[in-house]
Amino acid sequence: MGSQRAQTKRAAFSAFALLFTLVACSGDEPAGPAGPSTGTAAEIPPNAQVVAFDVVQEVTTPISGIRERRREVIADAAAWAALWEEMQSLVVPTPPVPEIDFASRMVVFASMGERSSGGYSIEVPEAAQEDGTLFVVVEEATPGIQCTTTDVISTPAVAVSVPRTASAVLFVDREIAYPCAPM
Repeated sequence: MGSQRAQTKRAAFSAFALLFTLVACSGDEPAGPAGPSTGTAAEIPPNAQVVAFDVVQEVTTPISGIRERRREVIADAAAWAALWEEMQSLVVPTPPVPEIDFASRMVVFASMGERSSGGYSIEVPEAAQEDGTLFVVVEEATPGIQCTTTDVISTPAVAVSVPRTASAVLFVDREIAYPCAPM
């Protein structure tokens, strides 16, 4: 009797799990263009070729609206519009979305997340490509212990436009603590 009850519970649980999976995966939204896979790398390979990029938006003030640390590649206009709206959520009126030709370009986005004071910044100083893989350097600058900073929460973020690739995009993260002279 106990064994039959356990089998019935397992069967009911399995049916529920299958139904939940089917419902969760059956959205009406069409899938957007798949962007390249992302990951991290320790450094740019020495023989990589420099890739030109354009800074679309660099925010070092509390107005980016992105409160978590992120690294993303945006490969279509809808995803770019959604990210832009999130980035500009604290700006009134919201600036228009910068135009990107997603047929030939894509947006690489990086944010530091919420910081307890000013003095933080983020930038993309270089990008390079080797064997089809795009390497994007992201530098996060942090104020040193003796630095005087503003007493305001900041959310630094940067978005750059790079040539479109279907290959992997690897982020090379660098952290810089800049010193300040004692007061």
